[in-house]
Amino acid sequence: MAGQISNIRRQLKSVKATQKITNAMALVATAKLQKQKGRMTENNTYSNKYYEMILNALSAPKPEKEDNAYLISNNADNPLHIIITSNSGLCGSYNNDLLKYVEKHIDKKDPIFAIGEYGIEWLDNNNYMVIRRINQIEDVQPAVIGKLINDVLVLYRQKEISSIDIVYTQYINTLSFEPSMYQLLPLDPPSYLETKDIEMVPDRNTMLNYLIPQYVSSVIYATFLEAKTSENAARRSAMDNANKNAQDLIERLSLEYNQARQTAITQEVNEITAGADAL
Repeated sequence: MAGQISNIRRQLKSVKATQKITNAMALVATAKLQKQKGRMTENNTYSNKYYEMILNALSAPKPEKEDNAYLISNNADNPLHIIITSNSGLCGSYNNDLLKYVEKHIDKKDPIFAIGEYGIEWLDNNNYMVIRRINQIEDVQPAVIGKLINDVLVLYRQKEISSIDIVYTQYINTLSFEPSMYQLLPLDPPSYLETKDIEMVPDRNTMLNYLIPQYVSSVIYATFLEAKTSENAARRSAMDNANKNAQDLIERLSLEYNQARQTAITQEVNEITAGADAL
């Protein structure tokens, strides 16, 4: 009986120590989540303004046959994918859900730019064609995205790739986020867009060739911020669940401990009583 009590006491101590760790991680994830949400919201305002500028440029009179490389498809049949995962785990099904989406929607022969250690390792182990790796980055800065998009656009302008899309985890709210794919190029103007009498200086193509790469860069940065927001929301949710499970386990072990102690006390009383009766 004494051995059982000691074993339960050790388990209680271990679970309580684990709960302290998961509680601390939940607090850190909550702080990061609030920070990322703020940055995401601010950057979305910036990206939306860029998109409005592009729509204005697209509304200008265009040639009879669209010839801007960023707006038309080529025959390369070689789509490039930018995939964003986390650098670490302990965020529930965040990475697994995204990589299941990749497995379902992306061909292994398609070139990939991978951001995040978790995804890089999985893609390499599953024989995907990763041609660029960005790892050990917790907080991607616009300058890093600028370098990335320059490399991507070179491939696109040289017609070595047919399209560019980005695969990331879309943030819906603190409890809901899902894998998504967003096409960056060729840019698909909305069907409702109407031609307006707008004069572009120096001309429509020059403006689009300047604006579209800047817009694509801002979208990649925006999706990275959204993915990081989703990651922190997933990590906070995972740590909250771990805390609840630990509390349930503590309550169960405490009950078992009290029952074992009561049984031991009752047994000792019985032995003392039996000894007194024998005398």
